[in-house]
Amino acid sequence: MDNQGWLYKRGHFRQSWKRRYFVVDPIKHTLCYYPLPPEEGERSGKVVKALGNIDLTNSSVIVEKDPSFPENCFILKTPSRDYYISAADPFKMNTWISVLRLNSKLGTLVKNVSSSSPDKPQPQKDEQYTLSFKLAADKMLKSLSDKAQSSRASLEDVATTKYEIKCQLKKYLAAVKTQRTESESKLKILRDQETDAHQKLDSINTLIVTLDKYLQASRYLQRQTLSVFSLGKNMQTAVRTLKDMVISRKTAEIPKELSQGYLDLLAECFPAEKLRAKMDESTSYLDVLVFYGRYYDGIHLPKHVKLEPAKSQRLEIWRKLVASVNGIKKTCQLLSELTVIEKEILMAITPIVATRSRPMSMCDPDDEEDGARLQVEKKENARNAQLHVTDSFDKSLSAASMGLSFYKSEWQGIAQVIDALRKLRDREKEQSQKLDDALHSRELLASFSSKASPSTSRVAPEQKVPTQRPEIGDDQPENR
Repeated sequence: MDNQGWLYKRGHFRQSWKRRYFVVDPIKHTLCYYPLPPEEGERSGKVVKALGNIDLTNSSVIVEKDPSFPENCFILKTPSRDYYISAADPFKMNTWISVLRLNSKLGTLVKNVSSSSPDKPQPQKDEQYTLSFKLAADKMLKSLSDKAQSSRASLEDVATTKYEIKCQLKKYLAAVKTQRTESESKLKILRDQETDAHQKLDSINTLIVTLDKYLQASRYLQRQTLSVFSLGKNMQTAVRTLKDMVISRKTAEIPKELSQGYLDLLAECFPAEKLRAKMDESTSYLDVLVFYGRYYDGIHLPKHVKLEPAKSQRLEIWRKLVASVNGIKKTCQLLSELTVIEKEILMAITPIVATRSRPMSMCDPDDEEDGARLQVEKKENARNAQLHVTDSFDKSLSAASMGLSFYKSEWQGIAQVIDALRKLRDREKEQSQKLDDALHSRELLASFSSKASPSTSRVAPEQKVPTQRPEIGDDQPENR
């Protein structure tokens, strides 16, 4: 990773922003800034003097969120003063923050290593810096390699366990789909039964209405027959009166089958020869009783259809219809619960892809957003660290919260597997973050270690900052 480039720096007194070329010395852990790149001055034969030399030991970097400052601005805090620096884009800002923080840590380690052996003879200045840096870098590299190896091993274990759990969930999913197919087939049969029951019920209701209308008309004919014969008229007049009554009302109230049967029975019981022979005689009650008996037995109600059996049949159809409706309701509830279970299993097997957060080494603990995220991840890590000894169950996966009643016992086993998979994903996320941090820090450290040699120890030689005539608007006010 490059340790030099253009940035914008705010002056200490006049607080105007100037473009400066910054160079990090990975051996001495200092940050120098120039008006031009030193290599460009060497090519033109001019000596480019450093405008400032900042010791990164015991320094810190925070991101500035104040809208009055330029975008991608951060603050380099040192024991002597604070430096306000702005980058061209967020990527460069994060890269410089990582470089400065790593040099701050390395500078502190070098200082501790150098002060831990005061009795040993001190080598020359450049060799001392190189030796201290290499000791600190080797120690840090070993620690980062161990962390990376541990994270990789943990990720392999998590991947193996996740595969086994996913296979188990896929078996559950296959069983749920099979049960769902059976429930859908059963629902189709129940709906067909419901449709058939409705059709039969409509048919029997129509029949009952027809029979009721037939009975009312038949009772009307009975009453009229008794009324006419009881008047004491001669038989011919009585029969003619009954025939005229039926013919005049048959289209309005009396069914055709009933009127035709009644007229045929009148013609059969009271033929024309008999009426002519007894033209002057009054009505014979014996003949009336015979007519009335034959009418009640043969015409009052059709022999092939009875009203009471029809009502009993309607009651039986109603019972079947109610059973079909209840079965449909229960099957729909079963399908709804199976849909919920299937959805949860699919979400567990194929989780939503989240954006990968940047490594911890590029996060700012003093920044509000990064600080909040670090606190949340710290709590999650503390909780995930106890997954192997805790039997906590996610309450959101309980049968009551999901509205399950028929598959409550089956869901408890599936929910435990899903909960274990979620915890494994949390652990995987934690280990992936640790691995990213270790690899990112090791990459930075390796890039600095490659420069830790006597030939490169003078990348940014320490120079005295000019004091006679500093640049106006950068660090000092103009002498007026």
